Amino acid sequence: MADGTRSRVRRRRLAAGRNRLGALPDDVLHHTLTYLSVTEAASAAALSSSWRHLWRSYPLVLEDKGIPAPARDALVPRVLADHPGRFRSVILYNCRLASLNRELPGWPRLLVDKSTQQLLLAHHDWTVIQPDSARLLPADILRCGSLQVLSLDFWTFSADLSRRADISLPQLQILTLTRIVVSDRDLECLIAACPVLESLRLTLNSPKHVRLRSKSLRCALVGLSKVEEFTVVDTPLLQRLYLFQQINGGAVRIACVPNLRVLGYLDTRTHKLQIGDSVIRPDTMASARTVVPSVEILALALNLGISEEVKILASFLRCFPNVETLHIESAPHKPPVTSSEPSGEHHARFYQEVSQVDCLRAHAKKMVIHDFRGDQNEFEFIKFIAKNAEELQFFLVIVSDEGILSSADKVKEIKDELQYVQFRTGISAVLRELPKAGIPYRLKRAADLAINDPFQC
Repeated sequence: MADGTRSRVRRRRLAAGRNRLGALPDDVLHHTLTYLSVTEAASAAALSSSWRHLWRSYPLVLEDKGIPAPARDALVPRVLADHPGRFRSVILYNCRLASLNRELPGWPRLLVDKSTQQLLLAHHDWTVIQPDSARLLPADILRCGSLQVLSLDFWTFSADLSRRADISLPQLQILTLTRIVVSDRDLECLIAACPVLESLRLTLNSPKHVRLRSKSLRCALVGLSKVEEFTVVDTPLLQRLYLFQQINGGAVRIACVPNLRVLGYLDTRTHKLQIGDSVIRPDTMASARTVVPSVEILALALNLGISEEVKILASFLRCFPNVETLHIESAPHKPPVTSSEPSGEHHARFYQEVSQVDCLRAHAKKMVIHDFRGDQNEFEFIKFIAKNAEELQFFLVIVSDEGILSSADKVKEIKDELQYVQFRTGISAVLRELPKAGIPYRLKRAADLAINDPFQC
């Protein structure tokens, strides 16, 4: 085909595409534009004149991830300033504060005036954990009454936040704070300013004392931080409390959470658990003041070869008598096991205290051992469970260690030994070889209340 003919064919096809776009009803174009990023919408506008007036009049969807770096500093402020309609979603993964302030000094107020519904202001550099005082969050962001979803990463909050009477986020349902410098009191004030908040995620933030009090909160995720004291009080709708990779462990205090259904990971090595006014110790026995009967899915992290940790395991389990699904993350020996730890014939006495726990003996229907390495103490624990759990219907062992997964002989050895374990309920242990999922994936699952068990791989 000659070059001239090819050109004519291309022009006819392009014209046909424009005609088909132009023939679409306005309501269909409106709906489609809702889900287009600014770069995609601009491309559509260039393709068909029918899109142009609609794009400018319909709520803006702006995301800077697809905008080339050299043009980003100029393009983002220009789009914000020029768009005459409301803002549906503004997602800035690389929010350059100096550039925005220079190019569009009133940008925070503009977000308020344009009734922004979803806002993400982040910083792309993960080599720095916390910002300095110069990266101060504009106060207008916390006065945006239209916000439903707010994600903030790498900001310093004003020191007088708790004294401001005008901080209000009346429609906010989802709040994510990452690498935020904020005082304990101001964080509590911010949560109180969100009367319909349902989901809260706190990661790598500065407060050492976190206190959750909310009449609407249903899901809370807290981790990768140096929180020394984490308290949940008077949060009647909370269904899920997900604790991940706490750097210092610290105290976990739970009071007045009648609907809490999913809890974990509680770490027997570092967490100090308190139910109401009662601190849970290895010798704490169950009572009306020390139990949370609503919890059905519980996740614990411990070293199964350390006697003190197994004692704490027993005391933790007594606090949650109705657990039906139990996840245990098997921690490696750090430091190495000493001669005072059990081996061989001592294991039966070692787990004796655990055998008296009702939820393990008479309620648990499903158990999962994560990060299984095939250590002798792990197999002894499985044998103990097999002998004592009366209601167990499913038992899963997950191997995630790369060194083990790369050795077919080691995997076969684990599989062979599991086959010899006889459960009193007649089931067999299931072995799954599964590399550990990354933190972003795990947090995404944990925040999704439609997923019944966020700890299940």
